[in-house]
This record gives sequence, C-alpha cells and structure tokens, in this order.
Amino acid sequence: MHQPNIHEVRENLAEYLDAAARGEEVLICRRNQPVARLVAIARPPREPRPIGGAPDAGAPIPASFWDPLPQDLVDALSGKEPDAAAPKQRPKAKTRRPAR
Repeated sequence: MHQPNIHEVRENLAEYLDAAARGEEVLICRRNQPVARLVAIARPPREPRPIGGAPDAGAPIPASFWDPLPQDLVDALSGKEPDAAAPKQRPKAKTRRPAR
C-alpha cells in the first residue's frame, strides 16, 4: 500500500491513479497522517441490461411498444401549441362555494 504525502501525489498523480486502477490502495497523507484513500471504482457491466427486469417479472413487452408516438402527443410533449383544426376542450364548469 502506498502512503504518499499530498505534495508527492500532486507531482505524480498519473502514477498513483494507475496503481489504484491495478487494484492497489493509495492512502494520501498530510504531514504523514492519512486523510484520504484512493481506490479504483467498479467497472460498468459490459453487456447491455435487458429491458423489463427479471425474466419472470411479469407481462412481456408488446411489439407496439416500439411504434412511434402519435404526432399530437409528440407535439404536446414538446410544448407546441395544438392545431386550430383540432377540437377544443370545453372549459371546466365553475363550482360555487357553499354559503356559511
């Protein structure tokens, strides 16, 4: 295990990163007192994860899942104003508050 002081780490950072990548532990010290530990992080998985979780998790994904969305929904999600030709929604009825 390496125990360099901060000054040495600043000068040779690449070497200590390589050591950590090889699985070695590097304790970074200030005035010979450990203040931080440099270790390698876990590698991400190399194979893509399957969609839908566990194989026995439930309902299969239908083929229509991959179909494109309807254009009016795409427009609504992207913030575009609805077409003038599209039917307008009626305003909500106002409700009266009961008298006290």
